[in-house]
Amino acid sequence: MSNEFRNILETLAGEVNIDEIQNAIDRIVEEEPDNVTEGFLKEVNFWRKLSTHPLLRVVIDWGNLLREIKKSEHYKKLDEKLINILKLGEIKEEDIIEIKNLLKVLKDEAMDFITRQTGKVEQGLRHIHAPGSVAKKEGRNLYFGEQFTQEVLYNLAARLCSSIALGDNLGIYSEDKDLMQELKQLAVLHFNSLSPFKIELKDLGVNEHETNHPYVVFLKFILRLVKMFYAEENYDKKKRISLILDRLKTSTVSLFFMPPNKEKWCTIMLPRLDLFINKWIMNEESRERIEMLFNVLHNFIDKAAEEAGKKRESKWIRNLIDILMGNCDVLCYMLIEYSVPDFYSLRNIMDIMVDLGTRYDLKLYLKPLELATRY
Repeated sequence: MSNEFRNILETLAGEVNIDEIQNAIDRIVEEEPDNVTEGFLKEVNFWRKLSTHPLLRVVIDWGNLLREIKKSEHYKKLDEKLINILKLGEIKEEDIIEIKNLLKVLKDEAMDFITRQTGKVEQGLRHIHAPGSVAKKEGRNLYFGEQFTQEVLYNLAARLCSSIALGDNLGIYSEDKDLMQELKQLAVLHFNSLSPFKIELKDLGVNEHETNHPYVVFLKFILRLVKMFYAEENYDKKKRISLILDRLKTSTVSLFFMPPNKEKWCTIMLPRLDLFINKWIMNEESRERIEMLFNVLHNFIDKAAEEAGKKRESKWIRNLIDILMGNCDVLCYMLIEYSVPDFYSLRNIMDIMVDLGTRYDLKLYLKPLELATRY
């Protein structure tokens, strides 16, 4: 299983091309950083290129990885080569080829380090295996004799690495390999993504207030798929979207939520989605009610934030908006997992909108909240 995990890492890791090497050398010659090699690796985006997946990027132990790489003989050779280039003030073609080869070896050593760290059974689960989990050394009282083999750890880590990221904070994974392959093709062919492992939130119609709310983002992703299905004229693309929607109904789906606030990291296991998709998404009337609710909330939040800015209450309004969207996330959670609206969260949303409307003299349109209660 370690070989399969390593292959996934290799797929995610980018290559440094000759032009990038030349440009990086030109910059360090001009700037002359204190640490030539560290400056060079930064200029060629070496560390960032180790993973094009935004979720994997934040669970790698960069501190220990950097210390490990610095011990490498190849790192020392790269350091000597760069210092010599700076002294001579010129670079030859064979120098660039040698540097490219050294970078490839350093990348392989970095992949080896990540693989070894991932398979350490004595540490238990970590975020690379299941975001939100606690390693044994961090919470011994949370473990009750559980033992995880290397195979299990590599398998869990491979799920996160194989997930499709929606923005930088949320990943979707399914054991259905065909579904995952279709989602990767969707990212590249339909959303014009540079990576098959990521879809930008702007392409899903997700605004900044919704970014850190996983159920909202996931629901908007499904809504976007349906919109694309009805708007698409190309038969093959339409068929692909239809296939994804059908597989989402019956496949096991996991969400990896990893916002900037690490305390909120979690792994969400979703139930079968066929009832939710059939009842709330494929039904045109129900789908339009959800879209109307999102639109009304978005417009209201924008107006409230604008008025709060005029009164220098931006920080206060951000906290209240987060509470409002938290309730919206609960509403989406209930729809996705149980296919019923949550009346308590709807009431909270209404109360917050009324308070803000009164404070900033805003017009209220609460009809979508009432419509969302119909099912």
